[in-house]
Amino acid sequence: MAAPLRIQLTPEEDRLLLELSLDPRTHKKTRLWAMMVRLAAEGWTAPRIARHFHKDRSTVYLVLRRFLEQGLPGLAYRKPPGAPRKFTPEMAAFVEERLAEDRVWTAPQLAAALAERFGVRLAPKVVARHL
Repeated sequence: MAAPLRIQLTPEEDRLLLELSLDPRTHKKTRLWAMMVRLAAEGWTAPRIARHFHKDRSTVYLVLRRFLEQGLPGLAYRKPPGAPRKFTPEMAAFVEERLAEDRVWTAPQLAAALAERFGVRLAPKVVARHL
């Protein structure tokens, strides 16, 4: 069994964590994580903190480890990355080339040309958004 994570805070860190946990402008997850770290510093175990906040204990361990490794910046909320964009720069260049031709292209026609050239089906609305 792994040793419990020991959190020791300086008075300055404790003050900053308290401010973070009480500031309504701070993201709600960052406020929660700051409270978790403060409770761990007061001697609470990760399972007890998890029960208190109705979270999985692996979440608490993750937060505490991140704090130990990165300090206060490790508690900043970062939006998780989304799915990669379907409309790539190569597709944008292809559309620009088509639009430079001496003819009129509609969004459905461009979507069909993109599907034929790149094998990616895009709704005409998506193509129109990138024009």
